[in-house]
Amino acid sequence: MLSTELASFLPEAIKQFDAIVMNNSCGAWITPTDDDMAKDVFKKLGADKTAVEQALRKSLLDYVNGGGGIMAFHFAIGANGHWPEFRELLGAQFTGHPWNEDVGVMIDDPSHPLVAAYEGKDFRITDEIYQYGGCFDRKKVRVLMSVDPERSNMGVKWISQPDSDFALTWVKTQGQGRVFYTSFGHRTELYWDQKLLQLYLDGIQFATGDLEATTTPRPERLTRRVPGPTQPELRLAKMKAKSVPVPSEEQIKQIEAAAPDAPSAKPAKPRKILVWGHSWTHLPNPYAEEAIRILGKKTGAFQATISDDPRLLLGDRLPQFDALVMNNIHENDPFLPEDFAKLGDEQKAAARKMDAAIKKSIMDFVKGYKEGNKDILGRGIVGTHAATCALGNWVEYVEMFGGKFGGYIAQDLVIKPDDPAHPVNACFGGQNFKINDELYVFPEPYSRKNLRVLLSVDMAQTKWPEKVNLPRPNFETGRPDKDHAVSWVRQYGTGRLFYTVLGHEPATHWNPMFLKHLLAGIQFAIGDLPGELAPSEK
Repeated sequence: MLSTELASFLPEAIKQFDAIVMNNSCGAWITPTDDDMAKDVFKKLGADKTAVEQALRKSLLDYVNGGGGIMAFHFAIGANGHWPEFRELLGAQFTGHPWNEDVGVMIDDPSHPLVAAYEGKDFRITDEIYQYGGCFDRKKVRVLMSVDPERSNMGVKWISQPDSDFALTWVKTQGQGRVFYTSFGHRTELYWDQKLLQLYLDGIQFATGDLEATTTPRPERLTRRVPGPTQPELRLAKMKAKSVPVPSEEQIKQIEAAAPDAPSAKPAKPRKILVWGHSWTHLPNPYAEEAIRILGKKTGAFQATISDDPRLLLGDRLPQFDALVMNNIHENDPFLPEDFAKLGDEQKAAARKMDAAIKKSIMDFVKGYKEGNKDILGRGIVGTHAATCALGNWVEYVEMFGGKFGGYIAQDLVIKPDDPAHPVNACFGGQNFKINDELYVFPEPYSRKNLRVLLSVDMAQTKWPEKVNLPRPNFETGRPDKDHAVSWVRQYGTGRLFYTVLGHEPATHWNPMFLKHLLAGIQFAIGDLPGELAPSEK
């Protein structure tokens, strides 16, 4: 029987059914409308809508608890958001549909009769895929299928499942009754998919009681890797394996003592920045993390979130920050899994989709973009030291930063302000300063035609080595024009970039002059410290 009549849920009517199929039934359908209340069957219950709704609620719950069945699919789970017991009845609450594309599905319970059509084999499906919150709990339902995050694009926006458990199909017991739910059912073409139709049929027969199947909850889940932050224990193990030290308490105190007491400029509002990078890939990474955290906290210039969670770089999360700091990013593909080469084809495809989404998000964040008829202005990006070593195959990134690693020297350096009046250089007072650090040589695309260079090596006072380490061809002794830039700014789209090559040596991070310069550069990128952006070819 097909029906849209709410009266079908009244006690005398509902008992005729062995099961109820909730066909994408959404909205607050349990609440009677004015048209419903005008019908004789409801008039008998009185003129109070609230009382009628309570009677309908009780009737449905009594029906299931007494042995009736429910087969619900797709957006049926989005119904009756005002009725907590309905969410408990179905086993979850709809919280969004991040995916409307091809995803990987894993069979959590291969031997369960309701998924027999899939013969225990994981598969792919193109559909609008939901995520659930609220009362969903594997201790209360038996999950039959879920999204495989290793074979699905985790670069989509609006994933907000804290436990990363993306269940798709489950069964449960409600009193003496049976409940089956599946997320599948948005796309028209699914209704001639034989396996899905068999799943529906089996779900209906389970709900009627004709197909016996266990509903005993299984709290355990299949283990799959989900993009997220590196856990502290693993982070420390990786740092140890790479011989990257953890800053000591004494070193942290040195950074705190050397950091300025006040910001370079008063923040226009409370600011948040994301300091992103893997702590274990390069010697200075953990020192830079501590230095930036301390700079923000001590001066009140910003609050720093320090993370390597790739999801923070996506378009639904990155916009919460005023600037992104690429903290010594040292890998060519930092957004892909470290074992990418060993993954299967489906896992690689999923990882590449997330990698592409992150790159687009970063470009949108800096350059700005259109949202309908609205222009979203770009924000700030900061590169510390090795940020110009990374992502060499990402053409836009290299072009944005305006420089790419072409060799290095590590020694005593004399640095001169090329633009003494620039606010980011205010800490130098127009004077040269000395530092022992690692310096990069930049071949193309570096050009003063594209960048406003703030600092460079004073070649007259610096003893240049006979040979550069790891030089690009023709740069064995450095740049032929002897133009060895140290720091620059530029506009990219409608956003602002600040880069400094300084920051390799741990001791640089408790150098007061460097800390002031770094703070000013971050505040410049945020937009709180105004300064000239136009390239200077001097």
